[in-house]
Amino acid sequence: MTALLSTLPIAAAAVLSAAPAPPPREIENVAAFARLYGVVRFFYPSDAAAELDWNRFAVHGVGRVRAARDAAELGTTLQDLFAPLGPGIEIGRALAPASAAAATSEPLVAWRYTGPGFSSMGPYQAKRTHRAPVVPPESFVTLMQTVPAAALRGKAIRLRAQVRATATGPSSSGALWLRVDRPNRAMGFFNNMGDRPIREPEWRPYTIEGTVADDAENVAFGVMAVGAVTADFDAVELAVKDTTGDWTAVPIQDPGFEEAATESQQGGWLRTGPGAATISRTNVDVPEGRQFVRFAPPPTRTADGELFPESPPAPGVHADFELASGLEARVPLVLMEAEARPDPARQAQRDALRAALAAVTGPGEPPDFDHRLGDVVVAWNVFRHFYPYWSEAGVDWDARLRRQLEAARAAETRAAQRDAVRSLVADARDGHGFVADAREAEPADLPVTLGVIEDRLTVTSSAVPSEAPVGAVVTTIDGVPAADRLAREMSLVSGTTQWRQSRALRTLTSGVKGGTIHLALDSSAGPKPVTLGFGTPPPSEKRPLPVAELEPGLWYVDLTRASLADVTAKLDALAGARGVVFDARGYPTDSGFGILPHLLDAPETDRWMHVAKIVGPFHEAAGWFDFGWDLKPAAPRIAGRVVFLTDGRAISYAESVVGYVADRHLGTIVGSPTAGTNGNVANFVTPTGFRVSFTGMRVTRHDGRSTHHLVGVQPDVALAPTLAGVRAGRDEVLERGMQLARAAAPASKPRGPR
Repeated sequence: MTALLSTLPIAAAAVLSAAPAPPPREIENVAAFARLYGVVRFFYPSDAAAELDWNRFAVHGVGRVRAARDAAELGTTLQDLFAPLGPGIEIGRALAPASAAAATSEPLVAWRYTGPGFSSMGPYQAKRTHRAPVVPPESFVTLMQTVPAAALRGKAIRLRAQVRATATGPSSSGALWLRVDRPNRAMGFFNNMGDRPIREPEWRPYTIEGTVADDAENVAFGVMAVGAVTADFDAVELAVKDTTGDWTAVPIQDPGFEEAATESQQGGWLRTGPGAATISRTNVDVPEGRQFVRFAPPPTRTADGELFPESPPAPGVHADFELASGLEARVPLVLMEAEARPDPARQAQRDALRAALAAVTGPGEPPDFDHRLGDVVVAWNVFRHFYPYWSEAGVDWDARLRRQLEAARAAETRAAQRDAVRSLVADARDGHGFVADAREAEPADLPVTLGVIEDRLTVTSSAVPSEAPVGAVVTTIDGVPAADRLAREMSLVSGTTQWRQSRALRTLTSGVKGGTIHLALDSSAGPKPVTLGFGTPPPSEKRPLPVAELEPGLWYVDLTRASLADVTAKLDALAGARGVVFDARGYPTDSGFGILPHLLDAPETDRWMHVAKIVGPFHEAAGWFDFGWDLKPAAPRIAGRVVFLTDGRAISYAESVVGYVADRHLGTIVGSPTAGTNGNVANFVTPTGFRVSFTGMRVTRHDGRSTHHLVGVQPDVALAPTLAGVRAGRDEVLERGMQLARAAAPASKPRGPR
């Protein structure tokens, strides 16, 4: 693993080897600009800097510095670029010691972040001291549920509810949303009312209609508040159309919001989304029943209502750091009120900069050179200053900047540029790291799924068994050895080996609808050529029904398919069972969170999630916000033998669930290590329009110290499928789980992290 992660990804290496050498100094100059760009963008606290279009500035700055012929010209160009933003930014070969700052009673302005606060996702915030916070207009909060889709496949589906909304911002609204989830986390129908936001202050019915895909696994739906809005919801109904054309209701939990609820526990509804809206149940002017749910804007933080009290700004605080070519930079991190305000003497400079940024056009196809390098400038700095897992990743991020710039320089198509950005994200070793391109067509699937069984790429399910039988070993893909193709895809995925493998397998079976792929398959009789088309989804992984009694007194619950409503309906039977096997091989529905209280025998206050209080560049933090789920036992308690199945597909929320099992000793874990990445995702957009996601918070084990990142939850009983088992149609991991569940239940369970 170490050798693979320390080498240049194959895609980038191949492009670089064919590319001409860059002009002298070009990459060196852009690297110097990049190092200065991130510190100023995120930590220089002037009003002019806070208002800048930083993606355009990245492209503009790359174009300005590339042509500098020597260090002196580079220093002058950098000084000219950043001078319009305010006083105190210095660039030179040997900077004189900074002068001691005098005490002052004037308000001091400095950036403060809780995690990557620029993101529109996650529980993150950004604010300058003595300045009002800016709430991203796209920030949202939702209450959601999921239901299994097996009985709904191929049918028309409808979501409707009574809604009213009073918006206080031009981008604010209420909304319903409905989504169909297909295998491998692919998305089918989706609608969130983006084209018809709800802004009417009177109660009215609203409806979304769609179709459930033939291979759908779950249907997710919810109610949502976007931006600064007071939004009320009641009488939610999910229904499908039967053969007679009539609509039949699908059972969901608490459809009228009649149950008792708290801010954090909303009955059968799961709260998610990065917004800070308050959620309550209200009984005044109710359209149906006794009460409804209300989303309201959070209390307004004033200019002096700071994110945290630690490390108040002090006069004269600055950052000194190296750029390139012997140049150094000094950037003030704290400005006095008068310094932070726009200086009239710099107005002409600001006007010229504004005009220059307005002239920066959008990326073409292929994206031009300055945009490509601008992507790296932006992405490298976001990770450099806000990624919380550098100590676990063990990466010399600064040393990789030039290589990442070289890869982007060589990328002559948009697809190659996306791979260059993927390579950068892969360098960070973050399983949440992902690069999305809205311009790409929705991918289509092959009629097979693939797995790595006994180190061989193998067909694990097939909709065309006569052509591609289950258990056939893939020897080549489009004429390339299968191991090489898999290695190439893994090199562009971020995270642990098990997660990179899982994600790469999905990539290998996705392509353009109507396209084909040529495989050589070996079913123990020698390789046989097969051509498969993209467009027919494979059958779902063969598992029992989502909630089923497999033997008298032995139950199976698939947390990746069963909704909490499904599990709740069988709780009494589960509580009285001799043994229960919970399947967490993948991403759970709301049942994952919902089942944990029924396994606990005491309240817990473990602090295993941590958001940094960032006060300076290079992830300088003044401490952490530490929190957990604060679960309490719920009746009935499942007291029999409990077994959890998991593997490398279990990431993030899945690892939160399995982490409780491991650290609270709630059951025996069978299978292979989980993905080793947890924590709420943050995101940002690069100059060419790629949306990059990454992990913005630090997650540990439940003792608050032990490492989870790049380790994952380790099984108590390690077991992986065998080729013989796959060919025989066996689920060997489930078989072992059932064997353990048949054993006598433990007399007691120890509590506390192990």
